[in-house]
Amino acid sequence: MDKELIRHYTNLMNYFSVILGPSYEFVLHVLDPDGGSHIAHIINGELSGRNLGAPLTDYARQLINEKVYLEKDFVANYRSKGANGKEFRSSTLFIKGEDNELLGLLCVNFDADHHYHLAKEVLKLAQLDVSTQDLKKATEKEKPIENLTINIQDMIYSLVDKNILESGAKLSQEQKVSIISKLKEQGIFNIKGAVVDVANTLGVSVASVYRYLQMINHSEKKQLR
Repeated sequence: MDKELIRHYTNLMNYFSVILGPSYEFVLHVLDPDGGSHIAHIINGELSGRNLGAPLTDYARQLINEKVYLEKDFVANYRSKGANGKEFRSSTLFIKGEDNELLGLLCVNFDADHHYHLAKEVLKLAQLDVSTQDLKKATEKEKPIENLTINIQDMIYSLVDKNILESGAKLSQEQKVSIISKLKEQGIFNIKGAVVDVANTLGVSVASVYRYLQMINHSEKKQLR
């Protein structure tokens, strides 16, 4: 996505964030030429705990892998979950170029929890004591399909069996490089502190993770020649 297009969507996000207020998180994901992605602009990121440079969510990656953007311009009003179980109502706009080429995603996440609590207070005024959880059950029947938080441990466990890692079994260098390469593709190392988390989960030193990343970068450069 070129700088002018990023500026255009950044302006739109800034505009709507002023109108809609702090209960809405706006996230602009830009797809990189090498197949990776990163958050180029985010507003009210404290709602989900994400920052600039963070990778795509599991559901966003699924939408891309299934090429949903070839049939639809957007996916709207699905449930997602953030930090500490906070629930959102989310929508994703596919940013496309010529020939339906996918350039990025503009995601809007509405903090539904805030309004559940507000509704509960209104019902209290009417002397109707209804719990927040009961309100959620009454209004939300479908399960969240997107996880907005980035859990590095869970991502590693999706690549290698958790029981193997926790048993203390040693992975081969080839296995470690493969895992770290896949995490790099997903943009995990753009997250502050990710190297330490990966090292702890894999049971290797931080220096080893950096060494494997250097090996991966060197291999990628050779392939481009």
